[in-house]
Amino acid sequence: MMQKLMQTDGWLAAVVGGAVALPLSIVVHELGHFWAYGGFGFPEPTLHPTSAGWTGAGEFRRLWWTGQFEEAAAIAEPWMVAVAAAAGPAVSYLTAIGCVLAVRRLGPGPLHFVLGLGLSAPLHGLGALNVFVINTFGGGFTGNQDDGNVGLIAGISPSFTTIPGMLCVLLVPWFLITAIRRGQRIRVVVPVVGGMGLGAFLWISWLGPLLLP
Repeated sequence: MMQKLMQTDGWLAAVVGGAVALPLSIVVHELGHFWAYGGFGFPEPTLHPTSAGWTGAGEFRRLWWTGQFEEAAAIAEPWMVAVAAAAGPAVSYLTAIGCVLAVRRLGPGPLHFVLGLGLSAPLHGLGALNVFVINTFGGGFTGNQDDGNVGLIAGISPSFTTIPGMLCVLLVPWFLITAIRRGQRIRVVVPVVGGMGLGAFLWISWLGPLLLP
């Protein structure tokens, strides 16, 4: 059983790799924010299963989004908030690019973990794609999404700041899947994606709250 699990072309290996990769991609993304908050000295940075924050973040956002810029700046330097908002996506997209290079050069990795991480990391870009559509066709983005927040705080159109995320979510899966031999793609990718779904469920419903309450 263990020997079969360790075979990188086995379906069980692909499920396990995807199940581990998805939660890790979430944690890596949130650590990008968390480290930025700590590096900038924001008060009481926190790390949770699917988010990171700091004391005063909600008030800063409320003031900034209602046009009270001076009051918001009294809580935290806007450029620092913008950089911290960009840190999570930047880590995710760099992780995705690194996985593409690794898979295309070395293959999907033990238990197909690298492939799973590469497919998981750019999923944040789905939010960027949504922001682009809303900002372009829906009257303007006013929600809470990292790439969009960077644009709003920095005074740049969210349609522009979401471009890296959209490129990653559209191109990274293509580069990863085409790196696998044509006859093996379905057998490899489908169980990895299934494992990602399992990993997301376990992380959000049980393991994440247990480790990062």
